Amino acid sequence: MRREFSLPAESPAIIMREAILHSVERAWTVRFEALYVAQWWRPKGYINPIVEIDPIQGGHWRISQRDPEGNEFSFYGVFTEVVPLVRTVQSYTSELFPELPTVLTTEFHATPEGTVVVSTHMYPDDVTRTGALRLGVIERMSESSDRYEELLSQLRSP
Repeated sequence: MRREFSLPAESPAIIMREAILHSVERAWTVRFEALYVAQWWRPKGYINPIVEIDPIQGGHWRISQRDPEGNEFSFYGVFTEVVPLVRTVQSYTSELFPELPTVLTTEFHATPEGTVVVSTHMYPDDVTRTGALRLGVIERMSESSDRYEELLSQLRSP
């Protein structure tokens, strides 16, 4: 897998591009099926006791994480746009910072080698994006991305 991040000067976004050696169908399924998300979308040592995802327009999502010390916190939002196998747009709120919601757009692009997944986290402003960067958001995204790729690779071909 190839992964790269960009921080556009013209908008308060963090963009992650992942080139993976799997079909769009598989990439989409592992990205949005709760059973799979529980396995890859988390920091090392954490578990996701609650994963609810309804990837339809107006559908809600919620992930509750538990850290190694037993502390729990949630992330949640609503899908505002869903084009299956192509694109989703969803609100993204952390229970720790509910006053700072972001918008996450995920796009899937088929390539001869597999799929490029582009995830764009749009922050309310540069100050909020800078705060997320200081809290290690890129490291967290990279860690989850590694687990996403590992899980994709473990699944048998249809």
